[in-house]
Amino acid sequence: MRIPKTRKGIETVEKILNASIEVIEEKGFMNTSISDITKRANVAYGVFYYYFNNKYELFDELVRKANREMRYYLKIKTENIQSRIEKEKVGIREFLKWIRENKDYYKLFIEAHVHRPNMLIWHYTKLAERYSIGLSEAMRRGEIINVDPEVLSYVLIGISEILGKRYVVWNNDEIPNHVITEADKIIENLLKPK
Repeated sequence: MRIPKTRKGIETVEKILNASIEVIEEKGFMNTSISDITKRANVAYGVFYYYFNNKYELFDELVRKANREMRYYLKIKTENIQSRIEKEKVGIREFLKWIRENKDYYKLFIEAHVHRPNMLIWHYTKLAERYSIGLSEAMRRGEIINVDPEVLSYVLIGISEILGKRYVVWNNDEIPNHVITEADKIIENLLKPK
């Protein structure tokens, strides 16, 4: 992707990215054309190619953007919580809220599984790398069990992911209170030092 250097360029790329998310959610990645995207973004066809070589490069940028925004959202929502176990409990709740508010982004990760598996690997690797740092620090302080932080990060990501699919993506209802209560118990029992 060519990085825009002006405010207008930044706005144009943002329009292309936002339009892409909408169209991919509606049609799926393979059925989305560059023309669909540029029409939705209200930009000239050639403008797309000024910034992106093809729709795969665009898709990769969408996954990176979703990853950054999700990590930033979760950081802000949990940064003032001192207890690591409490941070994990709040983190799951906030992740589920993020999915509900950003289903279009979340569907990109589902599309990536089929069409851009290397980007999906990048996404989870990036999450686990950052996650492992915080878990390692909590282990050193004796707040949580002492295990391989990378393995633990993937376990916790997996819990959040499948709960998100089951209660947000597959159903369009509010997340039942008992799900949060049960998830809290599981996290408490999984993480507290023995």
